[in-house]
Amino acid sequence: MYALSDYIGEDRVNSALRNFLQKNRYSSHPFPDSREFVAALREATPPEMQYLITDMFESIVLFDNKAVSATYAATPDHKYKVTIVVSAEKRKADGSGNESPMKINDLIDVGVFGGTKEHLKALYLAKQRFSKQSSTLEFVVDERPTFAGIDPYNKLIDRNPGDNLIAVEKK
Repeated sequence: MYALSDYIGEDRVNSALRNFLQKNRYSSHPFPDSREFVAALREATPPEMQYLITDMFESIVLFDNKAVSATYAATPDHKYKVTIVVSAEKRKADGSGNESPMKINDLIDVGVFGGTKEHLKALYLAKQRFSKQSSTLEFVVDERPTFAGIDPYNKLIDRNPGDNLIAVEKK
């Protein structure tokens, strides 16, 4: 629910919950089930984000997001140009654990941070659309970056969330 709130907004999720509860407040047989709850979430979700309901509630979808490399260079105006190479893969699993690749066309957070790994300070954090496995991204930040990555807060179900964030090296 946290990830869905991040994508569509807390107000929309709360509205879906409120509407579901009001609709089913005094229900008797048949009692509401998870399909009706998912339908309420789907109603509150904008058309361009409908894939999230399918991926998060109706399928077993796993990501393999990885920060491959990250470098920075100081700019003449005392800022820092950060170049990040990331990999993003999406797989669908069946109930038996068999996985098959899925076409990725998803919004995923990308972040550049200052500070230590225990006390990260977001210098840049935004969703980027990924439609291919490997991408190179560039950002300009105001402070010297120390870490960068894809899905840095692990909002998506990732096969190896430990490789989403890496140290940024000076070019």
